[in-house]
Amino acid sequence: MDASFSAVAQAIATHLEHGQPVTDEVDAAVQHLCGSARNAVPRQGFTAVPGRDHAAILARAVASGLNHSTAAIAAAIAALPGSLPWHYHYASRPGEVDLAERIGFAELIGPNGPLTAPECRVGFTLMAPGTFYPLHAHPAIELYLVISGAAGWTTPGAVRIVAPGQFVLHRSNQPHAMRTFGEPLLALYGWHGDIHTSAYYL
Repeated sequence: MDASFSAVAQAIATHLEHGQPVTDEVDAAVQHLCGSARNAVPRQGFTAVPGRDHAAILARAVASGLNHSTAAIAAAIAALPGSLPWHYHYASRPGEVDLAERIGFAELIGPNGPLTAPECRVGFTLMAPGTFYPLHAHPAIELYLVISGAAGWTTPGAVRIVAPGQFVLHRSNQPHAMRTFGEPLLALYGWHGDIHTSAYYL
């Protein structure tokens, strides 16, 4: 299993190394994420903890990802012999839909993942079609790379559609929200800075 996780990390690094410049701020985050993926090593004592079963949503998202510039990352995920450890850490809020069956996060590199690299968390966000991920924030600086599924992204002063292959940068504690439409969203995330304080709903 370690070799399969490492293959996903190397596919991420290779994709990022061949990307085109965006902005200085995004490029710096890309370089940090790329270095983390390239230098990630199996974490000693890692034991996979079964997570939520998002296999059907993931299969559809990966199949779509094979048709985009991020195909190598999607293919590496598809080649994993087991499931990624999907989880959802937000507490349910009275009067709101429980999103635990519609949104999942799986850490690949970091304190809770099968791989480790200094001062980072790298993983995947998966959202079912027709799902709204409410406004939230976190101290970590976050870079997203969409692998499949165009989604609506809300950040202060802007709402835009982000397509596969595009990046979104969230600064520390910057509020943001996402909405999927007719297909699932699969996106790579990279955290740096304060990687130990969890995201929170606003």
